[in-house]
Amino acid sequence: MNSTVGIIVPNKETNDRVLRILKDEILKNNLIVSMLTEDDVVLQAKALIKRGASAIIARGGTYLDIMRANLPVPVIELAFLAQDILYSINQANRLGNKIAVVVQEKIIFEPNMWENLFDVDVKVYRYSKMDEIDNVLKALADNHEDRLVIGGAITYSKAIRAGLKSLNIENSDETIIRTYKQAQEILCHIYDNTKHSQMLSTVLNNVNEGILVIGNDGIIEHFNNKLLKLFNKLDSSIVNKKIGDVLPAVDSALGDVTKAPATNKIIRNGRLVLNVSAVPIHVSGKSLGIVVTIQDLTEIQKLEESLRRKLNPKGLSSKYTFDNIFTKNKKMNDVIDSARKYSKTDSTILIYGESGTGKEIFAQSIHSKSERHDAPFVAVNCGALNRNLIESELFGYVEGAFTGAIKGGKQGLFEMAHKGTIFLDEINSLPIEVQSSFLRVIEEKEVMRVGSDYVIPLDVRIIVASNENLIQLVEQGEFRRDLFYRLNVLEIKIPPLRERKDDIVPLFQMFLKEFGIDQPIISDEVKSRLSSYPWKGNIRELKNVAERFALLGEKMSFDFLDAGNTDSMVITDDYKIDLKDLNRKVEELVIESLEAKGLSKNEISNILGISRTALWKKTNTKP
Repeated sequence: MNSTVGIIVPNKETNDRVLRILKDEILKNNLIVSMLTEDDVVLQAKALIKRGASAIIARGGTYLDIMRANLPVPVIELAFLAQDILYSINQANRLGNKIAVVVQEKIIFEPNMWENLFDVDVKVYRYSKMDEIDNVLKALADNHEDRLVIGGAITYSKAIRAGLKSLNIENSDETIIRTYKQAQEILCHIYDNTKHSQMLSTVLNNVNEGILVIGNDGIIEHFNNKLLKLFNKLDSSIVNKKIGDVLPAVDSALGDVTKAPATNKIIRNGRLVLNVSAVPIHVSGKSLGIVVTIQDLTEIQKLEESLRRKLNPKGLSSKYTFDNIFTKNKKMNDVIDSARKYSKTDSTILIYGESGTGKEIFAQSIHSKSERHDAPFVAVNCGALNRNLIESELFGYVEGAFTGAIKGGKQGLFEMAHKGTIFLDEINSLPIEVQSSFLRVIEEKEVMRVGSDYVIPLDVRIIVASNENLIQLVEQGEFRRDLFYRLNVLEIKIPPLRERKDDIVPLFQMFLKEFGIDQPIISDEVKSRLSSYPWKGNIRELKNVAERFALLGEKMSFDFLDAGNTDSMVITDDYKIDLKDLNRKVEELVIESLEAKGLSKNEISNILGISRTALWKKTNTKP
């Protein structure tokens, strides 16, 4: 707090008195003293402000001149008290018994009370403007009353120049001290008000809501900076204007707030969706207006996402980048280059690849390279989702939507991926009845929870993957054609490991190092057999074999690598079991049993939890 006061004293006598009685305040730099000069008093006051004065003390005509200058600091009058005037009359009485007291009109002094005490003839002349002093002095001179003029410094100097006898009124020590304390109290009050105002302004301008204060007459009285950001065509000129003229949509949403507060009224401002609420302001039972809060629903979603990430720092994030994809194969490098370019866009990507080729690693790498890398990455295996609950998992649900729904409802996976990326693996397994809802999410960029009657805006980058040719599923009626073309904007085809033979041995050696074999030694025969094996399980299968080799070493049999044996096997030291063949026979028996009971293809596929296409493949018949 700056508590420095500047005082302009009329003469050397007052100057010396101030230096004596307020010496300590001057040493503390709480008081700056300046003696009145012949220069412009306003310039003299401005010089004090430049030296650090936060308030100015002056008296008489000097005070009036400075007050009219509208300086940016308070101006306090060093007023003449009755005792100061009486002291000067007593001094003047020695020079003559006819006295003219020239003072401001607001100074209270009644000479009739004191004439008998001093045995003098006292007349009081009052002025409100400086030029009126000249008129008073001229009248005294013209009337030849031979009165001794007493007044302030300016009156004194003007009277001397007019050829009149004059005496300067001096302020007592008590008056000077009292006025200085008054100035300090004013500065303390200003500081408290400024502090309160700045604190309130800081609070209002750092909240996430736009705020409006409107009087009972509908006139805007206050607003905060956030409001101008929400309505970027507005500026500070909205103060003292009708709310209906400036923000008609807000005015319509408010209704009669005096009867009932307005809550959660939704309006649109361009691309923004805003939530408007208002409550009346009452002081001592009297209504003074209303305060309106306006929230950007997009900002609320951002805060929700930020909170989720802070509460769960591991969260839904990508772990892999393009640096994690090892290859020496030119075809694979071309695919990686295309994926890097795709990461710079927000377009939907369809990734084709056999099981185990690393489709999710590609999806995570694209996300990590994109501008969304700080937002969630949500991976979903559509083939693993419960067929009956798949919509509620993807799109969420509201409370009471179905039996077993948790209280308060639940976010869907799409909402969890807001501002980030959602990766839908095995998109070919998505039931056709769900595909229409998925298509709406892509086209409208919004999601509706199961059981809800409102939509939630979304900003999600979509990457899907399939291990089957989707266009064939389209022709078979198992995949929506319109959805396929919405997904197939950018396409990535990951080559299987058997088409990247130059990667097989280096990858095998790299995996061995991961499993603790620092200098893996592989014979030329094993390298040849590794390279000739078809690897239907791709990278995943190769890594499993490397882990087994790291544990068993030379005791491990590589007979399963014979090129003719192309089925996936479970291998032991003594025997081999063809699980695929075993599973296929069990499935055929189950399906034949259900058909024998007269069940339709739809009923059988529902019981088994598979699509009609999958059932057709298993029975080798058309649906």
